[in-house]
Amino acid sequence: MKKLIVLATIMAVMVLVAAPTKAQTPPSDLKPTSISPTPGLFVNGWPAFTVSYPKEWVEVPPAGPGCVFMAARITPDSYPATVLTIAAFPNPLPLEEWAKLHMPLWLQLWTDIKVLSDKPSQLKDGSPAREVEFEFVPKPGGTLGSSTITDARKNYGLLLMTKKDVTSVEVLLSDVRGKLGEDLRGVAYSLTFLQGRDEPVQVPADVRAFLDMYGTDMVSHDVKAIMAHYSDRFLWSGISKAFMEQMFRNDPSSPIQRGVISYEPTVTVFEPRGDKAYVDGFYLYKAKGDTNALKWPMSFLQIINEHGQWKWYGNQK
Repeated sequence: MKKLIVLATIMAVMVLVAAPTKAQTPPSDLKPTSISPTPGLFVNGWPAFTVSYPKEWVEVPPAGPGCVFMAARITPDSYPATVLTIAAFPNPLPLEEWAKLHMPLWLQLWTDIKVLSDKPSQLKDGSPAREVEFEFVPKPGGTLGSSTITDARKNYGLLLMTKKDVTSVEVLLSDVRGKLGEDLRGVAYSLTFLQGRDEPVQVPADVRAFLDMYGTDMVSHDVKAIMAHYSDRFLWSGISKAFMEQMFRNDPSSPIQRGVISYEPTVTVFEPRGDKAYVDGFYLYKAKGDTNALKWPMSFLQIINEHGQWKWYGNQK
């Protein structure tokens, strides 16, 4: 049940989406959106990729683990008519088995779900992808930013999935105006991986010690010790420290429950911000029974120095 709750929040992030734009090739020195926003262009830290979208869309707070960005076209009656959701999260399943992860969650969020097409695809650079077109009706009571979904309008959606190692990178678009046209498809297919962004960067010694000890405690499977690395003010797309603790203890997909035996950090982006710092990269992760170590995203983005100790702070502003 806990697994479904955690994964459901991942997909709550991916409910509605999209609109027109042209793909751009950003300069290689672009900073992640969390550090330096560029209207109409989302830049992820790790995995390093970009997605272009219309500049007039309004950014809304991400909802749920795995969601790295959300933006929407809001109608005059405050209804989120078009929504873009971008997600990046660990997922060992192959692309063609997307329904095993998503469909149980969609059933919790939506009704009248119909898959209109499901086919292999590829990004502009040739990376394998999966494209799913579907329609659905949101269950009333859901929220998007400050908007509450109070009526049941049919939505048309497009899910584009690809992978970087074991990290799913997904663009989900939905619109109430009808089946998504080439303008909205252009948003999804603007997804572009940036090259040369996996190289490690130097971080202060105390930050390195924090990340190393977090990895050590992960391998020890001591949940109490792990949670000591989280600020009491931690908030990750609406997820609290208490929720994270329950995930570690009860979710079969968590590193602890999967029997993690190595968790070694590599930082690819670092920027200090007073008592906080933006940090992104990956952990070289290996669980019991795994043949090879795999790269898992750090995800939490910010750390905060509390009384001389660094702790995870989340992706809150």
